[in-house]
Amino acid sequence: MKRVFLDTNVLLDGLDSQREQHFWGQMLLSLSKDGAITGITSTQCLVDFSYIYTKGKKVRVSELKELIQDLNNLLTIQDTTRNDLLLAASHYTDDYEDAVLAAVALSADCDVIVTRDKDFDAPFGLPIVSPDEFCREFIEE
Repeated sequence: MKRVFLDTNVLLDGLDSQREQHFWGQMLLSLSKDGAITGITSTQCLVDFSYIYTKGKKVRVSELKELIQDLNNLLTIQDTTRNDLLLAASHYTDDYEDAVLAAVALSADCDVIVTRDKDFDAPFGLPIVSPDEFCREFIEE
């Protein structure tokens, strides 16, 4: 089973029906829920997601606990460790935050990183694909 790292934007897409890429984000969350893939995200992605989602008034802070619990039941949440931070610091080129997420994905033995960030900086050689690209390839397999 593929271990798939989901970036913050994919989580936002999957949970916000108003977003243009909602269909693909929702499909990835469904694949994880159904056990077709192992969906993985990081604690940092959840923090970023929570900030953006509550700031955009999609959910009140008081409702956030339930949403985070749902994501915790749906995905594997990988902690960002000190070693991830050090690895990222020694290998990043343009975007330290992306390098940290790539280091976390590497620590979690992910096969691929799924993101809509076209400039995602992954210094560790993990494949980077868009949500629609991943879903189309997954369906063809």
